[in-house]
Amino acid sequence: MKYSLALAALVAVAAAQVDPTIIPECARKCLTDATTSATTCKEGDYSCTCKPDNKAAIQTAATGCVVSACGIDKALST
Repeated sequence: MKYSLALAALVAVAAAQVDPTIIPECARKCLTDATTSATTCKEGDYSCTCKPDNKAAIQTAATGCVVSACGIDKALST
């Protein structure tokens, strides 16, 4: 549960693009790839990625990649 909440927060930041430097470098490609594979959103189309269904799809698609690329500790602390 804690893991899912941390990743949901990471996806929300990525979707909102409040400050892209908040997203760890290790997770950026994962989120970009998840966005294009799990949604019809174009990179940078934040109104599309912020829609609840798209955010959920991105989270599901990015989870394994983020954990692999960043490690569980970094994924949980972000």
